[in-house]
Amino acid sequence: MKVGLCLGGGGSRGYAHIGAIRALTEAGIKIDIVNGTSIGAIIGGMYALYLDVDTMTALVKKVVESVPVNHFNLFRHSTEGPVFLQNWLTEAVCDIAALNMSIQSHRNNLKALRVLFGEHRFEDTKIPFSAIATDINAGETVIIKRGKLIDGILASASIPAIFPPVARGKRLLVDGFVLANIPVTQLRRQGADFIISIELLESPNTHHQNGVDLLYYVEYLKRQKLDQWAIEQSDFHIRVDMSQFDSSHFENYIVAMERGYTAAQKVIPLLKEKLEKANV
Repeated sequence: MKVGLCLGGGGSRGYAHIGAIRALTEAGIKIDIVNGTSIGAIIGGMYALYLDVDTMTALVKKVVESVPVNHFNLFRHSTEGPVFLQNWLTEAVCDIAALNMSIQSHRNNLKALRVLFGEHRFEDTKIPFSAIATDINAGETVIIKRGKLIDGILASASIPAIFPPVARGKRLLVDGFVLANIPVTQLRRQGADFIISIELLESPNTHHQNGVDLLYYVEYLKRQKLDQWAIEQSDFHIRVDMSQFDSSHFENYIVAMERGYTAAQKVIPLLKEKLEKANV
């Protein structure tokens, strides 16, 4: 039986995936194949490449300390808006070419991904791994499993309007969350028999102070429906409560990992029971 791990998106909340993976590893649960969307693709790619949670944690620490990965979050009202705007304008002066399709370039994203993956390719991973992106021309999800890891994962994490789309052949790719935030069916299609999916629960802003807030909430409602449908296709689901956790601030990775570890550890006995039954 091939056990698959499906990691959902969610900005810096995705560091919780590392904690969950640590709990699964300590419990002796072997993962045979992994995929992910956005931050889930980043963590999934690291796990597939290194199969070592300590190495993953050390690399995340290095990125947080050396690369300015926090980004202006267009979809969240903040009392620090002027500060965000000032930072964005500073970036824009350096990345003016990106402004026709996004408010930021991929400059810092690429720096971070190079720290995590170097020149490694999908073919170098110790277990099969795929990153999920969305082709905005074809209106469909794309399973990326060949080429440089940084190229495929960058596409999976390219939030529309925040970062520019990534051209890959004839496709124009953006963040996989658009159609498959928790890409369970894509992992099943690649041969996973028993899928463990991990969802990062957020707490949406229901106090709409402007039109952008309202648009974000409508998008959240639609994504929730898609996520629920995907979750129902998995064999075991782990929910990590990441409400009240700002997805645009990546320096809180330790808190996120702790939450992921705790959430996964609580359900390990039930997971083992289901795996045993499925393996009969």
